[in-house]
Amino acid sequence: MTPTASTLALAHGQRLAVDAGNVLRLFAADGQTTLTVLITPGGPVLQFSGGLAIHAEGSIALSGQTLDLHGREGVAISTGGDLRLHAERDLHSVARIQNITADLGNVNVRANDDVRIDGERVMVNCE
Repeated sequence: MTPTASTLALAHGQRLAVDAGNVLRLFAADGQTTLTVLITPGGPVLQFSGGLAIHAEGSIALSGQTLDLHGREGVAISTGGDLRLHAERDLHSVARIQNITADLGNVNVRANDDVRIDGERVMVNCE
């Protein structure tokens, strides 16, 4: 732990440290930093050295000028109900391979204008 202006002992052997008024650090009982809050001119920046879990009985809303999500090894979105994606403008989807599967029911495609399919080969009803 670096020298701090003040340190506060917390439950379960954890400690909270304030460094020069612009960095807050939460330390686990073993001395590892678990949370760092950097106070920057653009606002606070949260850094977690372990995982992060957010649980709410009610709704969770995230809002910002832009929202970027990145998983270094993957991203999974799941729901027990319907999933809706809506964009006021264009939707872009890029991947090495894209798979669309309907486990039960149709795959419906509807367009106000043309539907264009462009591929080296366009195969229909093929395994």
